[in-house]
Amino acid sequence: MNIMNIGIESAKHDTQELFEANQAERSRLLASVRDLQLATRLLVQVEAQRLAVRAPGDARIGRLAATERTLRERVSVLGTEMEVAAIRVPPVSKTDTLVHGRITDDAQRAPGRVTAMLVRADGSALEGVKAVEVDDAGYYAFVIDPEAAAKLTEQDKLSVVVQRGDMHVAPTAASNFTLKAGTVAVKDVALGDAELKRLQLRGDVSVKAAAAPPATVAKATRTRKDS
Repeated sequence: MNIMNIGIESAKHDTQELFEANQAERSRLLASVRDLQLATRLLVQVEAQRLAVRAPGDARIGRLAATERTLRERVSVLGTEMEVAAIRVPPVSKTDTLVHGRITDDAQRAPGRVTAMLVRADGSALEGVKAVEVDDAGYYAFVIDPEAAAKLTEQDKLSVVVQRGDMHVAPTAASNFTLKAGTVAVKDVALGDAELKRLQLRGDVSVKAAAAPPATVAKATRTRKDS
């Protein structure tokens, strides 16, 4: 961490450095807790197997199985939180417009590498806005410059389209919304089983939510620099 601390001249730089340090520490702590849960789960599994051999009717076997399931769910949630902690919202000026969010499966986990496109209601791409590849956390971001955003009106309905190869889907959660210049729009998208299969991300395996979803990008810190 490189804090300059020379007043207003370094305020934005120092704030960004503090944010990065906090996110790095958050990721480290989450990884430590996840590793602890994994180790505990392994011990529970070993003990359940030992009891199953020595005393198949022991009531503790069922309790250990329930504990193992709880630990498995916690590990899944912690993995998702680690993905969220890795997200870095792009810095934008006060005149830029930002559309961003996470593309996930029903368990709030990144489904795989896909491309996100911002299109109009007729399916045509928005001028000046290129398609983007989501990152390992399923995060995408479109930064729209003031000139392109100024052309948008309340009649312009936009959608986020998810594409993989020749296949694409337009999830309802990110369809038919409008934008105003200089604003931030969060469009998180949870792909259902049918959409995952169409994109060939899950084959025939149904994806079910393993635990309560984590905080969305809407709650993540947004960095906006002065224009």
